[in-house]
Amino acid sequence: MTEQASRSRFGTLGLDVGVFGRWSRLAWGLLLLTPIVFDVATRSDLLSSGKFYSQAVLYLVGITAAYVFVYWAFGERFFASAKPWVNTAIFVGPAFTVGWWPILVAPATGFELPEALVLAMGFYIGVSFILQWRIGYGGCEVVSIPIILLRRRYVTYCIPLVTLDAVEKKIVDSHAARKSVLASSNRHG
Repeated sequence: MTEQASRSRFGTLGLDVGVFGRWSRLAWGLLLLTPIVFDVATRSDLLSSGKFYSQAVLYLVGITAAYVFVYWAFGERFFASAKPWVNTAIFVGPAFTVGWWPILVAPATGFELPEALVLAMGFYIGVSFILQWRIGYGGCEVVSIPIILLRRRYVTYCIPLVTLDAVEKKIVDSHAARKSVLASSNRHG
């Protein structure tokens, strides 16, 4: 489902975002980027390694290119008509896997992902949250860059923020309904 008009004052969950949802995305972006910036700035082993930064930049370019390509290639053919949770799984899956790998998988398997890849994915997600705040998109943060470049939006959910968005939508819609009833009763009363 592409951008469609909705009877809801809030809009469409997974596409639109309210005031609280929008600012929470900025907070998430800053929360993700702050430790990354601090870690990079304080670790002398990373600061002296041009190779590490080159790898991180290459991973970041690759991650960005992959998301833009998938969004472009399957957008109108698939994402426009797919269920929002399917879109979410496709977009969040890679970010979730890379982001949580060092905590959930590596200790159990002993298989580590390159540190530069994990850093690049964390940076990509943090920047995406900030861009999501800027463009007012209420879906999956990792598609913020493709949205800006391709100027198309599809319904996806941002885990765990979809829960907060659903609560905000209910409050906004309830408030709008009460106002409508009051206005109607004042006109007829």
